[in-house]
Amino acid sequence: MSTCLVIGAGGYIGKPLVAALRAAGHEVRAMARSLDPAHLPLDVIPIRADARDPMALSAAMAGVDVVYHLVHSMDSADFADTDTVIADTVAEAAAAVGIRQLVYLGGPRPTGPEVSPHLGSRADVGDAFLAAPTPALVLQASMVIGAGSASLDLLSHAARFAPVVLRPPWMGNRSRPIALADVLFHLVDAADREPVNLVVDLAGPETLTYLELIQRYARVAGLPWRLPVPVLVVPTGPAAAAAAALSDLPRPLVRALLESLRHDLVPDPANVAPAPPGGATGLDRALRDALGLPVPVGPPTNAPGTRVDRRELRVHATEPALWRVITDLGGRGGWHTVPGAWALRGALDHLLGGIGLHRGRPAELAPGDAVDSWTVVSRDDADRSLLLRADMRLPGRAWLRLRAIAGTAPGECVFEQTVTFVPDGLPGTLYWLAQKPAHDVVFGMMARGIANAAERAPGPVAAR
Repeated sequence: MSTCLVIGAGGYIGKPLVAALRAAGHEVRAMARSLDPAHLPLDVIPIRADARDPMALSAAMAGVDVVYHLVHSMDSADFADTDTVIADTVAEAAAAVGIRQLVYLGGPRPTGPEVSPHLGSRADVGDAFLAAPTPALVLQASMVIGAGSASLDLLSHAARFAPVVLRPPWMGNRSRPIALADVLFHLVDAADREPVNLVVDLAGPETLTYLELIQRYARVAGLPWRLPVPVLVVPTGPAAAAAAALSDLPRPLVRALLESLRHDLVPDPANVAPAPPGGATGLDRALRDALGLPVPVGPPTNAPGTRVDRRELRVHATEPALWRVITDLGGRGGWHTVPGAWALRGALDHLLGGIGLHRGRPAELAPGDAVDSWTVVSRDDADRSLLLRADMRLPGRAWLRLRAIAGTAPGECVFEQTVTFVPDGLPGTLYWLAQKPAHDVVFGMMARGIANAAERAPGPVAAR
């Protein structure tokens, strides 16, 4: 185990990092200008100090193995100069006391001219640490999805402010946002590694444009699809002033973040750190965690008036082939049913203020992920069962369970499709009865379409 010093322990990444390091068994010192010891885990040493004070840094670093640098001074116009001074001071103190490893969490390095001051400053700080005598691990991430993130706060206001969103050309720029939980894994992992002087990118599993990111936030938050309005230009100054007024964030911080959006921030795949054990956290789950949304649950048992529609089809395909089709449903792959049926239902839901026009899904489904107008409740690869919850406006609650079951003959399996609807009193029951004829057509064709897609799958398909 290592003795660690977290500089910037009062920030939205510093606070959970302190807790994560302590939970991993490391001795931890938490340093910030403003720090409440009551909010720190037990046995964490609080240090109230300014990172520009060489004597305070030397005292805080005495006996320390690993120093985490999480200071970003974007609340004033001269933040770049301030960050450079702090980085030089920290590097000198680390070299003087013999720190084993410096770990800095910075931002991506866009190519081309006119790099934004925010990202340019992050790169300058990383370069200062890399050039110092102490080995430095420079971790670079674009947007970190977690509660308390200023970037997420701006994203929230963009999605919630109005049913329309301005779409200047730079809204087509891309990034790979990463979950706070995954960033914390890489930071904690660095405490036990051999010293390195290295730059590593941290990235989530999905590449999205900023417009797609706003739409995904809206989808997870249960908001209707936002109508993009193309514009040629959005002046940064007025936009920053308006966003700062709405979000209560410092205007220099908002301006710096908005200027950074004008860059394409997709890292080189060869330089991206491997995903944590168990896989990277998907964007939908990261957003759900950051918003504090509850984990979706399955249908209740023995609820009054529950309606169940179960269908079984024999499929001339292997279980893995059928399971592959089931887990690929939604998004561009569609639902293998009446053409336009879900689009029409989504449009009606949108008119009622629901989320129905949202389309899309992550590459791999996991609990909490959004799939068009559904949310994944559970995915059981051993049982080959996928349970989805309907998020459209309904006079009740609905779930869809899809299963691939072993058949009795070689090369055959059974497709089981179950719709469960729990009505809200009489209106819900009347709704179920009124839509039952259309329901039978749409879901009947969907069952047959899924079976046909599995039967057309080329060759044996390995189970996921």
